[in-house]
Amino acid sequence: MNETRTLARFVADTTFTDLPRRLVENLKITVLDTFGAALVGTRQPWAQRIVAVAKALGGAAEASVLHHRWRTDVSRAALANGVLVGAFECEPLTGSHASGTVLPAALAISERERFDGVAFLTALALGFEVSARIARTAVGLETVRGFHNPGTQGPFGAAVAVGKLYGFDEARLTDALGIAGSSSAGLLEFAWSGGDTKRLHLGRAAQLGLESALLARQGVRGPATVLEGRSGYFNAFSTPPRLEKLVSRLGREWAIEPPSLKSYATHVTQQAVVQAIQDLKREHPLDPGAITRIAIRGAPRIMEERHAAREPRDVLGGQYSLPFTAAVACRVSRTDAVYRLNFSSASAHVIGSRHPAGDRRHRRGRRARPCDRHERSRREPGTRLRGGREPDGLSPEPGRDRTDLLLRRRCGGDRAAEDPGAR
Repeated sequence: MNETRTLARFVADTTFTDLPRRLVENLKITVLDTFGAALVGTRQPWAQRIVAVAKALGGAAEASVLHHRWRTDVSRAALANGVLVGAFECEPLTGSHASGTVLPAALAISERERFDGVAFLTALALGFEVSARIARTAVGLETVRGFHNPGTQGPFGAAVAVGKLYGFDEARLTDALGIAGSSSAGLLEFAWSGGDTKRLHLGRAAQLGLESALLARQGVRGPATVLEGRSGYFNAFSTPPRLEKLVSRLGREWAIEPPSLKSYATHVTQQAVVQAIQDLKREHPLDPGAITRIAIRGAPRIMEERHAAREPRDVLGGQYSLPFTAAVACRVSRTDAVYRLNFSSASAHVIGSRHPAGDRRHRRGRRARPCDRHERSRREPGTRLRGGREPDGLSPEPGRDRTDLLLRRRCGGDRAAEDPGAR
């Protein structure tokens, strides 16, 4: 027991000089990549509608909304920015979607209070780390039960980051975590019947985590065993947890290293499959119309039923669907390093008559094998999810390169300066 307090103590005691140099550099890349993802978010109608509500609610002009010219209070800024970052499935995954939960909260408070870059990066590192450790401690049962883990886990990391910025001690950080636990929310029903709720989850987690820290700052108390307790997070959402992973080698091993950037605007479990198809197309040019079947063999996680929709209802459903994603990857020829899959304009037909099936002989880290069969030929490329490495085609500074590409591709070069909603 006392894992919550142990995490809080680690956060309170860690300083910028304790952070590995490589980790700091990777955080900077993650920030740049996140800003690029938010830029894409400004173009998505579902994000525009949510941001419009945040603007209409008003609020003191304390913090910026990314790529917009108006400002609002820190709570609504965290909500809006989290929504923008997660609007099109292209945000960095480091820290279990922490770029859309932790970063917006830390950014809003840093802007309002004028905290410097050292304070911001330190808070970001610790918020990301707490979020990542909570994610790896869970056993995945929360998704089976119907919960979307960025929404349930995100408030903890956001609360920690804001608390670190304000210099909370162990006791106050414990309170912030305790309050954040009662903000854990987010249902997966969007995977079955559509809707825009997934686009809200990251922003809500950022907003509620930020508010949890502000409440703790005013003396509101939270349960000190919110993570490990009898009715705490893990026993409520993901029994039985692997609690040893929560605090093991804190400060000596960082769960957020190496970082994880997406190459494609799809769910993380589909990145390796899409990569294999792209590799195959480069080596063996394909006629999409000649493909009669695509067989995918990989870890059971990528074959979950929620990722098996063959006729998705909307763009999000397409980005979440493995059969649809594979079909788009075969049919769409995009060669830039950011959007080789364009779900907004793709007209893809899912090919084949069998649903994807998990193969339990394949474990984490083993090869996923997409296989296409057309007429008399069969191709079987293998691939691995390249978590932590820069996506193909990018330099060692992928965040900057991706942001530049996004500016050119999504804003049409000089049009970025003319867009009244961007800056």
